[in-house]
Amino acid sequence: MKVAVIGAGIAGAAAAYEIYRQGGRATVFHDVAGSSGLYSGALDLEPWDRAADVGPLERELAEFSNALDAWEFAPTARCIATIEGNVRPARGSDRALLDLQRCAGKRVGVVDLERDDWDAALLAKSFGGSAWAVRTRTEFLPVPIKALKNGFERRISGYDFAALHDAPERARGLELALRESGVTPDAWLFGPWLGIERALAQQLSAALGVPTGETTSAPGGAAGARFENARDRLLARTADVERARLVGIERRGSGYCLRLRDRVAQEFPAVVLATGGVAAGGVALERSFERRGGTGFRLSFAAPFALQLDDEVVEGVSSLSSIDFVERGLGALLDVGIATRVDGSVRDSPGIFVAGDAVAGRPRTALIAAQSGIGAARSALEYGQRSS
Repeated sequence: MKVAVIGAGIAGAAAAYEIYRQGGRATVFHDVAGSSGLYSGALDLEPWDRAADVGPLERELAEFSNALDAWEFAPTARCIATIEGNVRPARGSDRALLDLQRCAGKRVGVVDLERDDWDAALLAKSFGGSAWAVRTRTEFLPVPIKALKNGFERRISGYDFAALHDAPERARGLELALRESGVTPDAWLFGPWLGIERALAQQLSAALGVPTGETTSAPGGAAGARFENARDRLLARTADVERARLVGIERRGSGYCLRLRDRVAQEFPAVVLATGGVAAGGVALERSFERRGGTGFRLSFAAPFALQLDDEVVEGVSSLSSIDFVERGLGALLDVGIATRVDGSVRDSPGIFVAGDAVAGRPRTALIAAQSGIGAARSALEYGQRSS
């Protein structure tokens, strides 16, 4: 059965791979980068500060992660350093991030480069004062490294600085700078700069004989770019991909017609929507100019189904004209989404299944997005079997 997957973030990629794993081949439509391309590199099944004990990944989720070939998991929770100066647990992470659990009770050298967005001394103090570091007696120390080649490297984005290190000569220069620092810590912690295409963290770890890796990335940084590269490689093998922006979905007979910007409309009997929420642009936040202070949400494309917020079905600005974010909290920006059943299906729209941040009221974490993409794909395939 033909299945369209709208969106190629973590949820959309997982949906397309699950369809491939079950013997099909989805058509994936996607346009600009979404929240997956902006993620930090941390992988959680639930908000990390409320996470329960770590268990094994579900088989389908583990298979998708292995196929993506960009993430790393451990039998127990990993411990990572954030670019903001925190130390926190994570179920898994981008492969380039340093797993601090391997460094517990040891000395971690925080690379001190003269970048405007990086203060190694302050970060080392913050990491060292964390509850995890105090409990495990792990020491963080700033280590000055001479690795900048040009003045503009102080100010360019983390993404651009990471991309510079894809060049073999820059990778070798970084290794030499670490050796010439005169310090031999038990691990090296960088900012999110260790290449986009190149597996530089693993290369440096092997060359230096100690764990070497990064903090999390800021939005639009190296971790998101690595995910998108891995995603593109995976989808090239497992799905048919079209760069196109969804304008609207219309019921057409027993299936759906997808209206695409500057493209010919296409019809599919089943659709997986992984268009993202407010952060990715799948749900738009807008103000009403007809009513002072009126604010509301709408889908970024025309579709015959409604949005939901706090178990309330909401449609357009008028029904949310009195929304007060001071009262409701900014969590409303995360909770709003398409109202679905447990299996991801949309009421009164048979054949439409929703995944990832587009689903109302679901925690916005990377692994939940992947899980929901897998679940939506399975539901779409089961729907096709029942309908045939």
